[in-house]
Amino acid sequence: MNNHIDSINTQLAAACMLLSIADADEILEDEEIQTIGEILQDFFAIDKKTAKALIDQAQDKWNTSTGLFQFGNQLNEKFSHNDKLDFISCVFEVAYADGELHYLEHHTIKKIANILNLHRDEIIAAKAEIENFLN
Repeated sequence: MNNHIDSINTQLAAACMLLSIADADEILEDEEIQTIGEILQDFFAIDKKTAKALIDQAQDKWNTSTGLFQFGNQLNEKFSHNDKLDFISCVFEVAYADGELHYLEHHTIKKIANILNLHRDEIIAAKAEIENFLN
């Protein structure tokens, strides 16, 4: 990944956005946390220990946040359009981590995509890509 997206603030914002999906149905599953850890490791090229620490920090930040916009603004500043497309696929991956896409997760994904200025067809393509990957 590009160095401009490797700042701790960007990683934390991404982790918070991913947690927002896992937390959308108000049930934080172990599979979802594990998936978030793997995504953070891959997306930011960090090790497992760093990803775990990032998730812990993100959980505190998410619990005291006012919503998605503060994190979305950070990602909009640092992510290229391709980074955003990759990221929305990661968001779907977290949503499907427990085996199904809950309607509250889907609603949150739409909000994230909107904040990241992604088009409807890009969201549909990302969803289809993850569904194909999981099947």
